[in-house]
Amino acid sequence: MQSLKFLFLSCVFVFINNVVDVLCFQPPSVTSSFKAAHLSKKLLTTRTTTSSSLLQSSVADTTEEPSAAIISGSPAISARDLTCSFDGGGTYQLQSASYILPRGARVGLVGRNGCGKSTFLRILAESCGYGNDGSNAKVRNNLPYSGEVECPKDVTVAFVEQEPPSPSGITVSDALLGVTDTNSKGVSSGTNIDVYEAVRQYRVASLNAETDPDGFATAATLMDSKDGWAVLTKADEVSTRLRVKQLENQPLSSLSGGERKRVALAAALVREPDVLILDEPTNHLDLAAIQWLSDLIREKRKMTLLTVTHDRAFLGDVCTSILELDRGSFYTYEGTYATYLEGKEERLANEDQAFREAKAKYKKELDWMRRQPQARETKQKAREQAFYKLEKSLKPRAKDPTLELSEDGQRRLGGNILKMRNVSLSFGDKKMLNDFSYDFNKGDRIGIVGRNGVGKSTFIKILTGEQSVDSGTIDSGETVVFGVYDQMGIPFLDEEQSCLDFVKERVEAGSGKSMAEAPQEAMKLLKQFQFPRARWPERVSMLSGGERRRLQLLSVLTKRPNFLIMDEPTNDVDLDTLRALESYLEDFKGVLVVVSHDRSFTDEVTNHLFVFEGNGVVKDYLGSLSDYAECLVEQEKEDETSSTGPADEEKKEAYKESKQERVQRMNSIKQMKKDLNRIEPLIEKLKAKAAEIQSNIDSSADEGWTVLADLTESLNKVEEEIEEKELEWLELAEKLEELE
Repeated sequence: MQSLKFLFLSCVFVFINNVVDVLCFQPPSVTSSFKAAHLSKKLLTTRTTTSSSLLQSSVADTTEEPSAAIISGSPAISARDLTCSFDGGGTYQLQSASYILPRGARVGLVGRNGCGKSTFLRILAESCGYGNDGSNAKVRNNLPYSGEVECPKDVTVAFVEQEPPSPSGITVSDALLGVTDTNSKGVSSGTNIDVYEAVRQYRVASLNAETDPDGFATAATLMDSKDGWAVLTKADEVSTRLRVKQLENQPLSSLSGGERKRVALAAALVREPDVLILDEPTNHLDLAAIQWLSDLIREKRKMTLLTVTHDRAFLGDVCTSILELDRGSFYTYEGTYATYLEGKEERLANEDQAFREAKAKYKKELDWMRRQPQARETKQKAREQAFYKLEKSLKPRAKDPTLELSEDGQRRLGGNILKMRNVSLSFGDKKMLNDFSYDFNKGDRIGIVGRNGVGKSTFIKILTGEQSVDSGTIDSGETVVFGVYDQMGIPFLDEEQSCLDFVKERVEAGSGKSMAEAPQEAMKLLKQFQFPRARWPERVSMLSGGERRRLQLLSVLTKRPNFLIMDEPTNDVDLDTLRALESYLEDFKGVLVVVSHDRSFTDEVTNHLFVFEGNGVVKDYLGSLSDYAECLVEQEKEDETSSTGPADEEKKEAYKESKQERVQRMNSIKQMKKDLNRIEPLIEKLKAKAAEIQSNIDSSADEGWTVLADLTESLNKVEEEIEEKELEWLELAEKLEELE
């Protein structure tokens, strides 16, 4: 009886505890969620990399909970409590940041230049065995980070760096098959040979088939046993698509940066990894290659993707979620890039509200601190500690970048700008331009597109006078001042030079003097181009790729050009800076020529294209780069269809003509709508300006006749401009109505 009573009381006690637990239930924190996932993953065999550094002690004092972005799904890679700083804690690229990359996810990593995106990718890749033949030690990059990265053994990882290495003694064909150093070559027997080594041996043996038929037969047998023929076919297809097939026998060390990037990308795709990590993959790719890469990634539904890219069209094609790295922490947004922008705006609005509330509380606590005696009680000391913690958190976030120049930032452009008449140029048997003619006009916004190697960069050199022509004439106006943003970047002769010293020496002041004579102007420009004061003394060699590009952009725009030429300006530039550049170019009143494969950027800043089709042929295409890309895809499909059987030539020509008319009509409609959308805000701005001048006139009755006359003249000019824009809008609206 006594035991039954005890059992009854025990059950009552357990029931009460369960009720209390339910009533007091709190959702699990990010840390506890991560621990649960971490414990479940421990059941699997994992390879773990844990790195410690002097950062650990400093971070422990300043952080409470790790910032984490965790998505549901079986993890491909897990990162926990990552902290990284290259200046001993002054600026954190990662600060107690945690993230789980689920299998099958398609994630685009975004953030400002220098925030740590490439650093994070390198930490993940090298911790998972990339670049070190499966070992866990970091071999190429001495990354000062602490934290833990886990990757299951059954997950293979491939990483394409922003600037791939070029080891000596390795050919392109070796690199395509995963050979990274000379020590990994030359294995000729044994059971440890993988399929990629079998393919490599077969390629070598095929070159010596006549002199060593036995070796060739052995290599072919090995190919059969390893099923190497599929890999060989894949390698040939990928290298052809990415235009590195012709480079197979060349050493990596002899290639340009763009060629090495395409080789590294091809090598990663040949291996078909479980996780593909890409750092700016579209750099140095032409439009067709970017489209092919997008299609290939979409086809590999089981492959996990984590990519950093400035190409918003590529981002939209291949990614289903966005991971933002901001001030050392991760934030995840499911959906498209547009969804991310909306989510980020909401997040920042909440942060701003919290900052204002914290600031108000800080003022109150500061007043309390000033009124307190030195000797304090325990409760007062706790409040004092809370005050210092609050004070430390009141560091304002960086503002979104803007590119702003003074009103005299563009030189006057005369009526005679640049005229090209019957211009031709050939390099040997290769025609770059064939009888090309065009008159550049004020307000021209031209995108230059075409395959790599068809003459786009040569055309830019012709415009600026760097390249002479075989025949034809080029007449440049006296007021034309070229500003050229070169895709190769600007040469930094002294890598130890600081940012401020570089600007002083290289950028012309508005007065035409050297920046060495105008240090105040140099500081002003660095602020305008979003270089915080802490970065001014930083060595140029320590800048990120994007920061170097921004420094280059500064040096070009502050020369006050009225004929601006930009060769691949979106390479290595973060998305925030891209939007700021688009805003700047929207108000640019001179001639703009852009060479770019970035569809979103080119669509935004240009209104027609020069399409370089090869063999010196250049066509003027009225429409956007996205329209042109769609036409290319449609044309390829038609070519494939027409090659399957005979077709009636007359019907084919009639269809071709009607198709050209449809495309021309669609392009005209899109362009007119774009122009209407551009004119409407301009009219509103002019009306606001007119109202402001009228208000000044009304309040300046006692200023004298001269002041009133000047204001009236300004008002008349603005009203004339309003009338001109309204007339232009009406004409476009009428034409658009006829076409639709």
